[in-house]
Amino acid sequence: MASALDRNLTLRKSAQIVSCTLALLMLLSTTGCIKRIWLRDDDAQQRMQNAPLIMLEKNDTHHLIVMQAPSPGWSIRLDATERTPTGKRVFVTLRRPDPAYEYPQQIVQMHVLTSVRLDSKIVIVGRLLEHDEKTKGKGYAPVTPVESFD
Repeated sequence: MASALDRNLTLRKSAQIVSCTLALLMLLSTTGCIKRIWLRDDDAQQRMQNAPLIMLEKNDTHHLIVMQAPSPGWSIRLDATERTPTGKRVFVTLRRPDPAYEYPQQIVQMHVLTSVRLDSKIVIVGRLLEHDEKTKGKGYAPVTPVESFD
């Protein structure tokens, strides 16, 4: 009787270890996906050279990303935040305006509040896409924020 109970407990512990290991592997593979995407896209750096300027600002407690665009048709989206050994890496997608619509030629600023606290170092990586371009396979490149838009 005792050996059957011991065998049952051993099987349960083995099942728990296997499920915890699988969960850990899934978590590690998920967190590494973004990094692999932005490292393998050779075209992203060149595309980001044609992107609107980006500046880092601070609100009360968190970092704020500000994009200065030449028209209101542009958009900026916060995709993800990743922890790094030195702080946080923030992934953003910038999209060009839809050419089917007319936009006034006026400079606009768009703000994105991050979840990165001011006491953490922040690194921005971005990608520039057309208005309807799919994101799959489109990697990121480092973004150097400007000090001011002047």
